[in-house]
Amino acid sequence: MQKVYITAVSQQNAQTAQLNPWRQSSMLGQTQNLPYFRAFEQPLLNLEQLYAYLEQHIEQIATQRGWQVEDLQNIPIFLGSTAYLMSDCEFRWQNNQPLPQEYSLAVIAERLKARYQTQVFSFATSCTSSAQAMGYAYQMIAQEQCERALVLGFEMFNRLTFEHFNAMHLLAEDLPYQPFVQSNGIILGEGVACVALENQANKNENMEIFAITTFTDHHNLTNSSPTALAQLIENCLQKAGLQAHQLAGIKVHAVGGNSDEMEMAFLQQYFPAIPCLLAKPHIGHCLGASGAMEIAWLWQQFQQSETDCLIVTPQGAIEWKTKSLSSGYYLNYFLGFGGSNIAWIINWQGRKQS
Repeated sequence: MQKVYITAVSQQNAQTAQLNPWRQSSMLGQTQNLPYFRAFEQPLLNLEQLYAYLEQHIEQIATQRGWQVEDLQNIPIFLGSTAYLMSDCEFRWQNNQPLPQEYSLAVIAERLKARYQTQVFSFATSCTSSAQAMGYAYQMIAQEQCERALVLGFEMFNRLTFEHFNAMHLLAEDLPYQPFVQSNGIILGEGVACVALENQANKNENMEIFAITTFTDHHNLTNSSPTALAQLIENCLQKAGLQAHQLAGIKVHAVGGNSDEMEMAFLQQYFPAIPCLLAKPHIGHCLGASGAMEIAWLWQQFQQSETDCLIVTPQGAIEWKTKSLSSGYYLNYFLGFGGSNIAWIINWQGRKQS
């Protein structure tokens, strides 16, 4: 099997945008301001605006890696999202424009295929969409079907999703967003991230991705079971040939909802005292874009001199620490509605000084 490396990221999220973090819900005629991690100036993105953002981040990756746009015709794109065309439909409705004849993630895939003359694969597996896209991109490179791949995750505000989550009483009503510490609901977010995978490491950032593992949770459509989570992680570590104590850190799911208690108990039992990295308090829960966006966020944490980590002690207490991240193995796992869960290991060997 060919080794696979993450070699570049390009992202736009709430942390980089720094916009007003609120949206108004109008469920059943009742208005309510709820926190939301905004990444785009536009209240609703139409399709052309979305294309502009996607192409911007694809081409920023090309620039970072020294590729020409023409080189992208040999680099397949793996597209993951739960937003599809919903924002564009709502934009059209709001502006008295006709709705699109076709409503599918494949519409966006066809646009990118025409623009870059390359294969584009679409993934729609709820909150794990772009994480599953990452898994398939990895497999293609590992099996030597291609040398490089781009994983593209995006999510943008649309009222259908926002009101749906609010109707299920899943959303937090105030800031700050503190999963594990104060599990009083999810705060959704939007953004776009593009991640480059290659069969050769970046000369400045040696970040190998491996032991990608999937496991379907049949227990519940909307909640993760502890048995399924334990099996997913056990399979991942076994595939990597690692023991729990060998991990340098864990990028956890930590969504701020009902699953937090189960997840914390799991970490307490199997990974006490190992630093946990929480992306969602910084960028929100970006649903189908989470896989790409949280890996891009993790990449940025590796560039920092220090980052905030949470530790669940053997006694179940929570401790926050600000520390520099050491080189080593980092477990990442992603859970979602429908149970299409996925995990992998990142072996980060530190940043080389130029």
